Amino acid sequence: MRCVLLNAALLACVTPAIAQNSSSNQTAANPATTKTNRRVVGSPTQAVKQAPTAVELPAETPVVTINGVCDPRKKSESQDCKTVITRGQMDQIAQRMAPGTPPASHPQFAIKYVRMLAAAKLAEDRKLEDNPVVAAELRKKVGPGRAEVLAKAFYQQIGEAAANATDNELRQYYAEHPSEFEEVEVLQLSLPTSGYSRKGMRLDRAMLKTEADGLHSRAVSGYDFDQLQVQAYADLGITQPPPPTRLTIARRNSMPEDQAQVFDLQPGEITPVIESYTKLEFMKLVSKHTVTFESVLPDIKAAVKQKRLEQEIEKASKSVTVDFNLQYLGMHAQPALFTLHGDMKSLANAATPDQRRRVSRRPMAKNTAPATVPPKTQAHP
Repeated sequence: MRCVLLNAALLACVTPAIAQNSSSNQTAANPATTKTNRRVVGSPTQAVKQAPTAVELPAETPVVTINGVCDPRKKSESQDCKTVITRGQMDQIAQRMAPGTPPASHPQFAIKYVRMLAAAKLAEDRKLEDNPVVAAELRKKVGPGRAEVLAKAFYQQIGEAAANATDNELRQYYAEHPSEFEEVEVLQLSLPTSGYSRKGMRLDRAMLKTEADGLHSRAVSGYDFDQLQVQAYADLGITQPPPPTRLTIARRNSMPEDQAQVFDLQPGEITPVIESYTKLEFMKLVSKHTVTFESVLPDIKAAVKQKRLEQEIEKASKSVTVDFNLQYLGMHAQPALFTLHGDMKSLANAATPDQRRRVSRRPMAKNTAPATVPPKTQAHP
């Protein structure tokens, strides 16, 4: 019988919730009672006239629709079947599976619970319950615990399959992604934006920016980075010792996005002044080369595994989809149903846009002056 294990897990939680729908409806009909059972999430405390929030949804309001997972109360083998869970039912599920969970945490619980059901459904489609190890674990569990075992088995299977890349696949990835395996040597001049001068005055960011722009112009003209930095620290009264100017940077992904632009330069070119919260800096590309296949083999294996996992997740996302009530979640976008990065990260990505550091954008400058004497400070790991 298809989906027996998953349906048992659903029934164990959903049926008790349905049995209490009548009492939930009576509670919803009593405004005073409703307010005592619900907490406001993600909104300030205001008068009753405030805009509806997740906690104000009636108990009978659907909060999630899982497409591709059959409602255990309805006998269906159709691939188009779906399961709808109301707010009241989700509250009851949370109380049974995670006793003591405050109502404010029910939306996050709902995301994790639905992810478990979706992964368990795909495990059943792959007949993973026939695996002796999985079957042994299932015999120890009842209700939702069985779905948890299946979900874990699903992710374990796709993880193991993704890790078994052939040597040809690894070499093909290395050949097709040369920029990921470049190593550069750079000259870097930086000025700290916080701290005090020798005279006890706080460093002024505007003055530092003017100084950095002047240093950049002189660097483009061919001045030595070490000499420029030492002189700038002396002129500004910066008490801390200047950092090394010659650096070997292993890979592009080891740097912040604004600094990684140095990988796009040709030898002799200089980045614009890059602003961050802690410093102003610019870099000159000295040399660039691709590291050997053998030296980055562990990284290639990890990258190929990640790529294969993403392909499996994309495939899974076509079999089972979900529609959350965003008002219930208090989010502006649907969270990922299948994720390899953990619940908290996916929640953060759905709740807030990415924030990036500021970069002063100017055209790349090429140093056309004769080569200068190499700095005295040598490579820094």
